[in-house]
Amino acid sequence: MGRGSFQRVTPLTETEKFWEWSIAHYSSPGIETRLLSLQDDHGLDVNLLLWCLWCAGRYEAPPEFVVRKAVDLTRRWSSDITATIRSVRRALKEPPAQASAGAAQELRESLKAAELMSEKIEQDMLEAVANANLARLSEGSGAAARARKTLASYVRMTGAAKTPGFSVSLLETLIELTFPASESDGSCVG
Repeated sequence: MGRGSFQRVTPLTETEKFWEWSIAHYSSPGIETRLLSLQDDHGLDVNLLLWCLWCAGRYEAPPEFVVRKAVDLTRRWSSDITATIRSVRRALKEPPAQASAGAAQELRESLKAAELMSEKIEQDMLEAVANANLARLSEGSGAAARARKTLASYVRMTGAAKTPGFSVSLLETLIELTFPASESDGSCVG
């Protein structure tokens, strides 16, 4: 997910795709920092975190086996494709002295575009899991509770809650930033 202009998260629309929602949501104040912290410090996948939140606004809470299906589906893609591209892109921040700085920067920009396309492919796969396995809701009330339940399943599967510095407040903030306070129906993830 790249940096974008900051904007308030808008409610989900009937036709809004996961990718479109993610781009808008990721660029909202506070979201990117939280997501990257959960990824870099606690081993959680940004796309799966966003998927948990996106699903909460449109579908019934995914049962644990559907969350597991999403995790399993994306794990290999994320580690073999996206993480590899990201690693090479990051390595090019400081290219060898003998490399042309302009050519290295051009390659880095190409890799950035490839990484973004890889993220989109992963999100398309996650959207397909939701569409095939979850019942669509007619209204979004209770979304915060569904988000807590889904995020809790994901965190349990990964063991992220046992990593140093993990805090439920990181997840609560994501939920609060995603869904209006009027939908915040209690807390406690884990």
